[in-house]
Amino acid sequence: MKKAIRLTLFLMALTVTFVACDKQEDPINGDNNDNNVYTERLIIYTVGSNENRRTLNTESEWDSMLDQLCDQAYNGNEVVFYNMNQSTGLLIKAKGAEPKNRTITTTNRDEIKSWMKEMEKQGLTVRVTYDDGSGTWHGEAYATAPADNTMGVLIGTWHFNCMVVSQLDQNGHLINSNLYEPEAGGGSMYYTFSENGSVTLTVNGIDGTTATDNGVWSLSDDGVLSSELLPNGLDWNVNWITPNTMILSHNNIGTEEGDFYYQLQFESVSGAK
Repeated sequence: MKKAIRLTLFLMALTVTFVACDKQEDPINGDNNDNNVYTERLIIYTVGSNENRRTLNTESEWDSMLDQLCDQAYNGNEVVFYNMNQSTGLLIKAKGAEPKNRTITTTNRDEIKSWMKEMEKQGLTVRVTYDDGSGTWHGEAYATAPADNTMGVLIGTWHFNCMVVSQLDQNGHLINSNLYEPEAGGGSMYYTFSENGSVTLTVNGIDGTTATDNGVWSLSDDGVLSSELLPNGLDWNVNWITPNTMILSHNNIGTEEGDFYYQLQFESVSGAK
């Protein structure tokens, strides 16, 4: 009965008011399949403590941005980035390829830049620093943020912006990508995570009503966030978390309908440290 109530709460603000995107250009293979590489990216990144986003449409733009990020790291800033155009890493997983060389130490700028490109292709979050004393670049990449990073900023209230569901066929081609937004029809959703392991879901329905539900949350040693109040009660990778933004993802690979990638996007309201 409790599960049914939670599903109803979620549907009040989400499914009833969803906005479905039209079929998009395949970001990996492209509509014309010219060279089997994707070009469109939405990069969220931090330089030091400053968070920004940038939309890129060509490989040239991506190459230029990587140069700029390397410049920032060279100048003493910690650089972290993640491609929110989530279908890229899903294809890698669908093909059975496991991310390799998740860490790197090198004195060669071209080598660190090539490594950053490869990690982005695999759908990972990338962190790069530069040690001026030794002239050494350090890089690490991860599918889910370290648990210590998440625990430090999760506590507080988060506005649930949207869920993106992308479907690829068995050949790795993007079939569709659907966007579900509570605000599209006048609803809204908020999650409040507390230090004692409890979580409250507040749903403002499209008819002006408000409902809440309470549950628990947990974080595994490898940083996977779990709660029965999150969509479908799944375990979610924390791809990105800052005092401003949280991005979670879950893969469902090898179904009869193809491969699915679910992405949740949140923005902090208050309390996140």
